[in-house]
Amino acid sequence: MQIIQKKILETALLAGQIMCESNAESYRVEDTMNHILTYSKASYAVAVSFSTSIYAILDDLKYSNGGYAGIKRITSRSNNLNKISQVNAVSRLLINRKITIEEAYKRLVVIRQQPNQYSTFLFSLSIIGLALSFSVMFGGGIQEFIASGIDGVILSLIAILMNKYYVNKALSNLVQSLVITVVAYMLLLFLYPQMKVSVVIVSTLMPMVPGTAITNSLRDIFREDYIAGSSRALEAFFEALMIAIGSVVGLAILKGII
Repeated sequence: MQIIQKKILETALLAGQIMCESNAESYRVEDTMNHILTYSKASYAVAVSFSTSIYAILDDLKYSNGGYAGIKRITSRSNNLNKISQVNAVSRLLINRKITIEEAYKRLVVIRQQPNQYSTFLFSLSIIGLALSFSVMFGGGIQEFIASGIDGVILSLIAILMNKYYVNKALSNLVQSLVITVVAYMLLLFLYPQMKVSVVIVSTLMPMVPGTAITNSLRDIFREDYIAGSSRALEAFFEALMIAIGSVVGLAILKGII
């Protein structure tokens, strides 16, 4: 009995960890974890999720050695709806008694170790495509379209470099926004003197905007999960602030050069 309860707790924590690392909303993480914890049929089973940590407790009067509690720290996050869907599928199979708790844990380990669903090339292509699309959306012409594509290529290369050396998100945003601002003005000076440089800069900055974090924070707040929602909103604000600071620093450097 003791081994099974611990395994259930570990499985719930692993599921929550994967979902948090994949940028799932806090209420969704808690819901999935609670479903897994109910597999134990304990009288007290609860999970709590924040943006940087998750907690789970199993307790029952029949437990001779007391209750079980677990905590996991979330140190990295990236958008991965595929993993969120897979974790939910495993929890449903477990609750419906179609798989055992041991098999559920093994499946979750495999899910967490999966590489990114999309290749680096496709990731870079999507950034460039977004920059091009926003240039059209913001009323840019052919010059702005081409310049946004060039800036998008540079942005994707910097993103790959930052990921390779595990640079934190804040510093990465600052460097990326600084570089693409400088490059946009270099294109204005040496290639397209009639170009609307503001359209190019904003179009290339848009792929960096933390839209998912903002959306998830609002969804958590609307579900009255104010602590998790507020922390996500603060995180999104800080990321956006670093993007703005990077762009301002780039403009300040250019002012001293041009």
